[in-house]
Amino acid sequence: MEYVGNKDTWFFRFVKKIMKIFVRKPKVINLNGGLEENAIYISNHVFSLAPVKHELYFPIEFKFWGTHEMALTWKQRWNYLANEYFYVKHGNKFLAVLLATLSFPFVTIFYNGIKLIPTYPNGRMLKTIKDSADYLSNGKSIIIFPENAKDGYKDKLTEYFAGFLTLAKHYYKKTNHNIKIFNMYFRRQDNTLIIDKCTDIETILNDGRDFKIIANEFKDKANELAKIQPNN
Repeated sequence: MEYVGNKDTWFFRFVKKIMKIFVRKPKVINLNGGLEENAIYISNHVFSLAPVKHELYFPIEFKFWGTHEMALTWKQRWNYLANEYFYVKHGNKFLAVLLATLSFPFVTIFYNGIKLIPTYPNGRMLKTIKDSADYLSNGKSIIIFPENAKDGYKDKLTEYFAGFLTLAKHYYKKTNHNIKIFNMYFRRQDNTLIIDKCTDIETILNDGRDFKIIANEFKDKANELAKIQPNN
C-alpha cells in the first residue's frame, strides 16, 4: 500500500512536507489487503503520534473526529493542552504548562490545517453525527479515535466509546449505503500501523447487540492487532 498524504491548502501541504522530514513514514500491515474510500476508520490515539502519522501519510482523503476544545479560541485550546492533555500525560502541572506553551504554535498550525470535525460530551454530539454524515456523503472518509483516555493514552486499550457505530448507523439510514468500518492499531514501539479486515454496518446491525458491547469487541480486537508481527 502506498502511504501518502491528503490534499490540503498549499500552506498546510508545505507544512506537512516540512513535518515529514522529522516524522517517519509508518510501516503497514494490512490484513484487509486494500483500503476503501467513503469508509470509517478507527484507531488508537497514542497521544499525538497516530493523528500526526495519519495526517501525513494516510492514503485516503479524510477528516478526523477531535475533541471540540481544539476547535475553539486560542486561549481555550491552550487551557485544554495545559490542564487536560499534557497534564494527563505527565501528571506534573509545571511541565504541562511548559509543554502547552512551547507546543502551542505548532499545535495551532496543525489543527487549523486538518479542520477536524469537533466532538462533544453532550447533546451537541448530534451535530457531529450530522456533519460527519454530510462529509461522508461526498465520498470521503472519517478517522475516529474511540478510546476512553480519561486516565491517559495506553498501549493496551481499556474501553472504546460507541460513537463510530452511531455514525455508521445514521449514515446507513440516511443513504442506504452499507458503509465499511476498518479497525486499526498504531504500534509506536516499531512505528507500525496494523489494519484489520473490514466489517460493515449491516453486519453489525444484524448482530443486534448493544453498541457498547460491540464497540469494546473492536477494542479487544485492536489489542490483538497490536501483537501482530510482519511474518504472522
